[in-house]
Amino acid sequence: MTKSKRVETVMSIRSALDQSLTIVGVIIIMVTVTLLTEAWTPLFVVMAGALMIGAGAWRLGTRLLPNRRIYVGLRSEVEYFIRLVRRLNSHALAEESEKVENLRVEMKESVDRMVSLAGQSGATTVIG
Repeated sequence: MTKSKRVETVMSIRSALDQSLTIVGVIIIMVTVTLLTEAWTPLFVVMAGALMIGAGAWRLGTRLLPNRRIYVGLRSEVEYFIRLVRRLNSHALAEESEKVENLRVEMKESVDRMVSLAGQSGATTVIG
């Protein structure tokens, strides 16, 4: 399994854990309120269900399975490139051809930085 597939798997497990904690908490509360007739037992079970809902809402799964990005530099450069794309579209809509050309050059430089950062774990980039 490649590293990117592993990261996607951990992210989906984390998300599923958060969602399932909330759903299980709600189910516990509903079953307890509808089925149990003893005086104190439902109270404790409802409290446990409420804690599970809170754990899901507070993203406990994210804390248990922390995010461990490997290619930090590449990620930040890609995010910068996306910001450039947004600026490009704004200037293109405003028909500002000189700014569009400047952004084209900046985007090519960003792609060159992405190529040099690809495959380097922990690398950082200086975005200018």
